[in-house]
Amino acid sequence: MSLRDEEVITTSPILISKLRDKLIKYFDILAVTTLSKSEPKLGKGLKVGKIKDEASWLPKDVVVVDGGSSVISLNMGYIGICAAIAIHISKDMVISRYIAEPLIIPSDPKDITMYETLDQITGVIDKVREALVFELASDVAKHTKPDLLIIDGPLIPYSALAKKVVSSRDEFEALRRYRDAVLRLLKVSSGEGINVVGFVKRPRSMFLYRLGISDEATYDHVYLSRIMGPGEFFPNPPSHLPASEALFHEREILELVSKINPRFTFLRFTYQTPPYRVDLGYLSEDYYNVLSYLYLVRTREGIPYPVMKADEETKLSRKLMRELYEDVLHHYISKLVLRGVKPDIIPVLPEYGW
Repeated sequence: MSLRDEEVITTSPILISKLRDKLIKYFDILAVTTLSKSEPKLGKGLKVGKIKDEASWLPKDVVVVDGGSSVISLNMGYIGICAAIAIHISKDMVISRYIAEPLIIPSDPKDITMYETLDQITGVIDKVREALVFELASDVAKHTKPDLLIIDGPLIPYSALAKKVVSSRDEFEALRRYRDAVLRLLKVSSGEGINVVGFVKRPRSMFLYRLGISDEATYDHVYLSRIMGPGEFFPNPPSHLPASEALFHEREILELVSKINPRFTFLRFTYQTPPYRVDLGYLSEDYYNVLSYLYLVRTREGIPYPVMKADEETKLSRKLMRELYEDVLHHYISKLVLRGVKPDIIPVLPEYGW
């Protein structure tokens, strides 16, 4: 059977019924919890900003950078893959693409048994992927000098990146590489006068609560969904994020935040989607003008067009990885046959369930 064939799932109907009942009861409790919440309150005198319908700033050249990663689970071990792509848009047209050299983890096939669990290799992959994105962003920024550079993802480091799962040499090197790449982009953008933002589609942060701006311990974007409408942003003006141990528990991330001094706000694009977080790096343009541009180039999905375009071109889907694996496996077998070697493919076959 080809790996491309659709997998047939024959889950027990009784199990499905039990799961459905459990989920219905769980969501009933969630609904009651949500309805019982009081009207959201925002402190510290901050106001909700509003984007006007007309464009206040239209950058001629925009570069957006995104990264992707995946894991191939073989009988002989895990293989991690990291990639990054930058798309240069000028006058609403994609004029060029820049692709970083993809990386495989572990880099030496002899070390394929280094990571015994998925969590272990994922801890390294996440750091390497983010480093690759910021490295490519710096290189393309220096080459193209765009008016606006968008990272599809956070500029604000998150503590999970500093988490040591195996404390291997590769893991420490990946964290150092990420830190250096972030600082280099800051230096390049400020030196060249390039506006830089990070667009965070899945902002699992509670900055507002921990900064004393909101009174509810819930995720920022969920909280703000009850307050903001399309075209609105909060905080206004964007808030600086202090290098505080209450916000960042890992020393490496705390030190990095203190150096980059980031700001953030949340911008809502449609009623069907929650507000997305926008991290602000170096800006030579007024923050309102940058937010105005992001809002005015929104798609029906509620994502700015440049971000959606980059996301489409770097998505390492499960289907794509299985097709790539099948092609490489065929090459592997053919090479052994041509050498007159009886191929032993058990080690390179995927684990059950991958």
